[in-house]
Amino acid sequence: MSTEIVSIIRELENIQERLNNNRELVHSKIKGVQTDDRRITIYTQLFSIIDQAKMGFEYSHFSLSSNDIRTLMFAGFTDIEYFQRLNAFVHFTAIAMSNAYFNLIETFLRQIHLTINKKSPSRFWDLSKSISDTLDLSHWLEFLKFYSLVRNTQHNNGLFLPSTNKNEDVTYKGKNFLFIYGEHIHFLNADLRLQLANDGNSFVYDVCISKKVIHYTKIPDPSHYEYFPIP
Repeated sequence: MSTEIVSIIRELENIQERLNNNRELVHSKIKGVQTDDRRITIYTQLFSIIDQAKMGFEYSHFSLSSNDIRTLMFAGFTDIEYFQRLNAFVHFTAIAMSNAYFNLIETFLRQIHLTINKKSPSRFWDLSKSISDTLDLSHWLEFLKFYSLVRNTQHNNGLFLPSTNKNEDVTYKGKNFLFIYGEHIHFLNADLRLQLANDGNSFVYDVCISKKVIHYTKIPDPSHYEYFPIP
């Protein structure tokens, strides 16, 4: 498990590097853009979500590597109980990261849509399709469709419960994925979550530099606040 966790931590660091790179590119392409602009704060916030996840995985890694931490934090646990607790924590950290990461992207998309069209669809797939059509980003539809189905399970304790009451068979990254109505999905592993996070980053970048978004002098972030040092 420790080797797998280290690999996840390294990939999270790579995602953070790509987030920073895209943030700098957006900053360079929008003349006079400020740090509190929504097209900039989205990257700061996504970076923070990855940071939280990375700290959770690092905690798990050190728990596996340090007898002192195990003695302090898991005193009285049998080996089986210890690994069950640690595995559950790793699983929860991955879920929390994905949910928070894409909740941020969804709120970002809703604000972009409101900025351009003054009205935002309530259903996520309708929002995604409208963004894709409006900004000429049809090459992202495969990603958006797949994530919209994954998102459905996040709101139903892991069960796939679409309003259509039907199964969905979709392709993502050259692979077929079957979402069966009323059942859990079992293919959402760490690698797939990380791939979704990477694609989410690239998609946000394409939204920011699209012709209908890049020309705005200012897109305010209602949730933005500055950190001030405590005297």
